[in-house]
Amino acid sequence: MEISFNSLGTDTYLVKLNGALNARSAEDTKQIFRDLADKGAKQVVVDLSGVPFIDSSGLAALVSGLKTYGGNAENLRLAAPQSQARLLFELTMFDRVFQIFDTVIEAQNNK
Repeated sequence: MEISFNSLGTDTYLVKLNGALNARSAEDTKQIFRDLADKGAKQVVVDLSGVPFIDSSGLAALVSGLKTYGGNAENLRLAAPQSQARLLFELTMFDRVFQIFDTVIEAQNNK
């Protein structure tokens, strides 16, 4: 899993994930969310376009990120999930917990 991030403004960041979000990468993902919160991030957009697979550990990492940012879905937005991830969110009903957008641009502009 490759994880990168960049600032979108004063307290908003874009986190780009590339690779499977699973038990191996979940802790690194949670750590990035914590590190950005320590830098003053209030909102994070997570670009999932490069994530072909998410398992329960990966889903837990996203939920942990949501909690890191106060549990408000507006503060941790998911963008561009591939078909497996989208299906996972629907089957687990986490599509009702997270704000999920088709593109990163939509996630950034929908405030």
